[in-house]
Amino acid sequence: MADRAEDPPSRVLDPPIAAHRLLGDGRSTALIRPGGEIDWWCAPEVDSPPVLWSLLDPAGAAARWMDVRMVSRSQEPAGPTTRTVVRAAGGARVECRDGLVATGGGVALVRAVRAIAGVTAGFEDITELTHELALGGFDQSWAAWSNGASCASSLGAMPVRVLGDVADDVADDVVHATVDGQWLRSTVRVAPGRWTGVAIVLGTAVGESFEDLVEALASAEEHQAATLRSARLPRHHPERARDALAVLGACTVRATGAVVASPTTSLPEAPGADRQFDYRFTWLRDASLAVSVAALLGRRADAEAYLQFLHGIVGGDEPPPPVTDVRGAPVPDEREVPGVRGWAGSRPVRVGNAAGDQLQFDALGLAVEAISVHLQTGGRLDPKSWALVRRIADHVVEHNGEPSAGIWEFREDAQLVSADLGCWLALDRAIWIARIRHPFTPRRRWKRARRKVHERLVGALTERGGLPQRHGEDPPRADAATLMAALFDTFRSRSRRARRLVDATLHDLDAPPFLYRYEPGGDDGFAGREGAFLPVSWWAVIALATTGRVDEARARADAMCAALPRLLAEEIDPETGESLGNVPLVWSHMEAARAMYMLDAATLRRRYTRVGLSLWRIGRYVSLSLRG
Repeated sequence: MADRAEDPPSRVLDPPIAAHRLLGDGRSTALIRPGGEIDWWCAPEVDSPPVLWSLLDPAGAAARWMDVRMVSRSQEPAGPTTRTVVRAAGGARVECRDGLVATGGGVALVRAVRAIAGVTAGFEDITELTHELALGGFDQSWAAWSNGASCASSLGAMPVRVLGDVADDVADDVVHATVDGQWLRSTVRVAPGRWTGVAIVLGTAVGESFEDLVEALASAEEHQAATLRSARLPRHHPERARDALAVLGACTVRATGAVVASPTTSLPEAPGADRQFDYRFTWLRDASLAVSVAALLGRRADAEAYLQFLHGIVGGDEPPPPVTDVRGAPVPDEREVPGVRGWAGSRPVRVGNAAGDQLQFDALGLAVEAISVHLQTGGRLDPKSWALVRRIADHVVEHNGEPSAGIWEFREDAQLVSADLGCWLALDRAIWIARIRHPFTPRRRWKRARRKVHERLVGALTERGGLPQRHGEDPPRADAATLMAALFDTFRSRSRRARRLVDATLHDLDAPPFLYRYEPGGDDGFAGREGAFLPVSWWAVIALATTGRVDEARARADAMCAALPRLLAEEIDPETGESLGNVPLVWSHMEAARAMYMLDAATLRRRYTRVGLSLWRIGRYVSLSLRG
């Protein structure tokens, strides 16, 4: 890594992970903290080396307005743009509009500002703001600025330009720019009624002016609003489902349909320990959940786009791998980036991921489940989807019972109970899909394998009715992944067996209203005590709802929504409420949306019986089919 930039004046150490807002344009992503600092930006692609990264190191590259403090900001957690109101040093209030714009051959980070007229008597409506920018570093060279009007540089072979508003009628809105080491400081004149500011353009942007880029922000905002209006949101906490769609959209790579698990790397699950990983890739699990949740919320076109990505990563006779890059290629090898402080001093900082070659039966089960949900909400079974279902089911028949890494991606394979749950799910949904869409498909082999897996699961039940993490372990260790038996009807949802499983799992792992994924502090190959895991915390809501304990599920969902920020990370410290891990985690948001949908369904079933629930689902199927 090149030498770090000189320490800039006035900075905030270790910004709260959940306090950010996410920007995404379908190609790159950025995070903005409450005071308006862009402290994370991977560009020109979502998995490119970060060009802004003060999130992980206060001496890292950043883009910020100097000497301002936040007054208010947009509540929406994610989108192509976000807005913040700040108070400048002279007392004037300024509206900041930040967004990402794909420029054809590159990407632009647009930082537009305008004064809010007449807010405070005695202050001038026209003020000046200084913008400070450093680009690069981390594991690439720094951008070297040249004094002068061009404000041009490069990162490797990628050209960089900083544009200002230089309209003919206000030719000196950008008063001047100076260079101080790696830092470029631009002074911008801000007035009411008109957007001025700076735009950082990476790659080629032929013909685009600052004004063109601001207009592109408005178009992106309108498209986002129309997309969210078209969704069918659940009645209970609809804002969580809406947020899930916004985060999903920002984390989707438009060119391929890939969904990155999170746009960040190396935010710690246990501050000061070594639980830091790179999530800027697409997991089979997350892509499958994207299909399911988009379908449940009426966004069938999105569900089909995610399915197409799944088809693209399947090769030969093998099932899809558990994780690929956003283009469907193998993920790069995991490596450490030296010289970066890390959030709260948490090292190593990692890029790449070691999960690409793992075997994860749980993820295969979720892929077939996603296709079945797509069909239940009016989607069609195209030949590629049917071929994928058959391939996964046949693979599970041949290989179930083998050691695997599982959904938690343990570094050493084991005989995991969650793997059996994934195998059962894949086979059960494949049998259902075949029965309704391809009834002449031989299914006896799948049924025999499903029965054997189910018998193995029943035989693994503990005296208290729970399931252990691994077959044959003594003493048994609780694992929230075993809630899949209640979530997906492996054990009939209203049966005593399912209820005992839920009770035993919550008893062992509960930190109300949250849930650990397994008992923290054990030996899983890494140091430190991780927080409660948000996706399985939502699973607890779903498990309670599907087993008929609707009031408990609703109370738990309400408590989580009250305690959690709008942008959900991977984990939360139940004792302090501090968010932990990479942010946002798409999985956390997807499970929140699914929990609200399932809570709606369970409420209807309790009120109108199973017949009423069936009629409601049929009505949704017909409605979504007509919309498709």
